[in-house]
Amino acid sequence: LALLAGTSTVSQSAGDLGNALQIGQMRVQGMKDSLESLGEEADENVSSISQMQSEIMKLTNGKVNILDNGNHLRDYYDILSEVSTVMDTLSSTERSSLIETLFGKDHSKQGNAILQAFQSGEIQKAYEASANAAGTAIQEHEKWLTSLEAKTMQFGAAFQGLSDTVLEDDFLKDLIDSGTDLVSVLDSIVDTFGTLTTISTIGGGIAGAKNLG
Repeated sequence: LALLAGTSTVSQSAGDLGNALQIGQMRVQGMKDSLESLGEEADENVSSISQMQSEIMKLTNGKVNILDNGNHLRDYYDILSEVSTVMDTLSSTERSSLIETLFGKDHSKQGNAILQAFQSGEIQKAYEASANAAGTAIQEHEKWLTSLEAKTMQFGAAFQGLSDTVLEDDFLKDLIDSGTDLVSVLDSIVDTFGTLTTISTIGGGIAGAKNLG
């Protein structure tokens, strides 16, 4: 999402950007058969991950390795970020060859826009904004849980007051001892005495009778 949002400041075609990123990831992973099935260019560089690794290392003068120390493919975002830092050290021919290797000839324009967006810092800004948004979402969720817990406690207190007024202790204990939850208890009460309006009326009558006593 950060790659798309950040690059949209350079290129307005989200569809083309999405395709370029999809094809770019497939090329880095050496997915030749999958590329061919989509009708995409599948040159010898995409015959395997090791071939892509060698070619990118060569074109970046050994500065970018798509594999980590454990010989696992690195995160695609990190690979492109690192590539963007070496682009200005390359000749125009080397830059073109590198972009074609990463994205294929048909997606070179969008690939170049993505790397430019990294260089301008727009993608990094989008990434930070999304990360902060995620943190805010977690905080809001925690607030909601706190609010829900508070409402549940309030409901429980209100229900206890109702039960003290309307129900005999033994009846309430029997319902709770049966293992039912609070909602089931309330349902049972309504089934026994009628709607909540009826229960409230009964409660009011009992409370009035107590006051008279």
